[in-house]
Amino acid sequence: MMQAVSLISDNEGKLEAVNTYDDSFLSFGIFQWTAGHKPGEGELPALIDRIKQKDASVFKKYFGQFGLDTVVPNSLPGIIPTGLFRLNDSLLESLAQKERLRTLEWAYRFWLSGQDDIVRQIQIEQAMERIDIFYRSPKHKISNRFIADYVTSEHGLTLILDQHVNRPGHVRGTLTKAITELVKQTGIDNPDVWTDADEQRLLNIYVKLRAQTNMTDSTKRANRTHQALEKGLISGQRGSYQT
Repeated sequence: MMQAVSLISDNEGKLEAVNTYDDSFLSFGIFQWTAGHKPGEGELPALIDRIKQKDASVFKKYFGQFGLDTVVPNSLPGIIPTGLFRLNDSLLESLAQKERLRTLEWAYRFWLSGQDDIVRQIQIEQAMERIDIFYRSPKHKISNRFIADYVTSEHGLTLILDQHVNRPGHVRGTLTKAITELVKQTGIDNPDVWTDADEQRLLNIYVKLRAQTNMTDSTKRANRTHQALEKGLISGQRGSYQT
C-alpha cells in the first residue's frame, strides 16, 4: 500500500508540495488535495481538519493562529471526505472567496507545515485511506462485484488509485469498459478464475481507455507505474495487493 502511495506522490507532489497557480486556488501535499476548483467543498479542508482533530497544537501553529479554520461534515462510506475553509470567520465557498488563499503567505504556511512530521504522518494516513473509498465499496460495484474482486495485484491497485486521485469520477466507468472488453475477448467473466495474464490484459485495456479520458498525463503516469513493475517495486501477480 505504501509503495502505491509513493508512486502516486511522484505524479502529484511531495509532502511539502504547494500549488497556487491553477484553478483549484490552493493544492497541497502528496495527493495535491485542493480547496476545490469550483464553488463549494474541496478535499484539502478535510485533510487540515484531520490535523486539527489529531493534534490541535500543530493545527494552531501552522493554520489556526492565522485565522484559518475548517468546516467538514462527517463523510460517508464510499465518499471522498471534503469540506470548506473558514478564514477570519468568513466561509470560503465561492470562487472569489477562495482567491484569498492564493497568496505567498498561505503558500509558505502550507509548505512549512509539510516539513512537520505530524503533518506528514497525517497526509500518509489520509492517502492510504483513500483506497477504502473505492476498493471494496458497494457504491463502486461492477456487475455486483467489488473492484477488489477484479483487480488484486499491486500493479493494478496503483493504476486505479492513480486515476482516483486525479479523476475519481471516472474510475468505475473506465474499469467497467475494460472489464467488458476483456470478457468479450476471453469469454471468461468470473474474475475468481482469472490468471495473472488475464489481469495484465485487463490493465492493458484499462490504461488505453484511461488515456482517452481527460486524466492529466495519463500515459506518462501509467508508464511510471509500469517502470516500477519492471524494477520489482510492485508486483503484477494476482493477490499481491494485501490490505
